[in-house]
Amino acid sequence: MHHPKAQIICAWSGFVAIILFALAFWPTSDFLPPPAPTLTPLQVATLYQTNTMGIRFGMFLMALAGAFVGPFVAVISIQLKRIEGATPILSYAQLTTGTIGALFFIIPAIIFSAAAYRPERPPELTSMLHDLGWFFLVMPVGPAFLQNLAIGAAILSDPKPEPIFPRWFGYFNFLVAMLFVAGGLITFFKTGPLAWNGLIAFWIAAVDFLAWFLVMLAMLLKAINRQTREAS
Repeated sequence: MHHPKAQIICAWSGFVAIILFALAFWPTSDFLPPPAPTLTPLQVATLYQTNTMGIRFGMFLMALAGAFVGPFVAVISIQLKRIEGATPILSYAQLTTGTIGALFFIIPAIIFSAAAYRPERPPELTSMLHDLGWFFLVMPVGPAFLQNLAIGAAILSDPKPEPIFPRWFGYFNFLVAMLFVAGGLITFFKTGPLAWNGLIAFWIAAVDFLAWFLVMLAMLLKAINRQTREAS
């Protein structure tokens, strides 16, 4: 039994995660475009004082988004196991790294929420929490990098004449992994394309992230529907 309805629901949970994440950043928290790393502590504190409830509610949505990533990651592994069979090491690698990646929706949400919880605190403390939130959101590229490498390697290892996923999708995952790497460099920059609000570290990575979720969703639904037809 491959439980197609459960798989489809899990696949669509990825789309729900993206919608919640988008709503969390704009218009609720108004973190899009991201506040510049060069803002002074007083300017950062003002952001949290003028939009306290918006940030709190946005981070509530962002934490929910992290929960919806879990089922999405699970169904990816289910489909990859169809490729690997009895020794699904890459499927499990994807599952573990994807699960770790889901935490980087939840942890930044908690940190930003803590910054908004007491907006009257000294600006330096609010600014420190604000920095920490952005570092947790943008910098931990390792899990996503390895997750996409595992997916790509599994897809390209499929020996079937009609593979579960097309080979180009394996290379697509390798490209996605490469485009995530720049986010890990934000610790060295406060301005420019590699700052946390920069063209490469944030905007290209954000588009990369969104494109991967949408293409992955389409590929999963196609694979699940094909599995259902084969089973019947």
